[in-house]
Amino acid sequence: MATLNLPATTTPARQQDAVPTRKVIAGGIAGAAATILIFVLNTYLLPPDKPLTADIAAALTTLLSFIIAYFVPPAASDQVSAA
Repeated sequence: MATLNLPATTTPARQQDAVPTRKVIAGGIAGAAATILIFVLNTYLLPPDKPLTADIAAALTTLLSFIIAYFVPPAASDQVSAA
C-alpha cells in the first residue's frame, strides 16, 4: 500500500463531521441521473439490438459523477478545513 509523504508543515484537510459534503451529494445525484438516462436510452431511444453495454454504461456513470463532483465547490457549511 502506498503511503502519503507530506512535509512536516503540511496537514491534510479533514471534515468536521460525518454529514456528506455538497460535492459528495452532487456526485451521487449525478450517478443516479446517469443511470436513469442510460435506462431511458436503452429502453426508448436506442435500437433494441444495439443497447449501451454494461461497460459503457458504467464508464459514463463514473465519468459524469466525477465531472459533476469536481466542478461543485464545497459549501461553507461543509466545514472542510486544514487539520
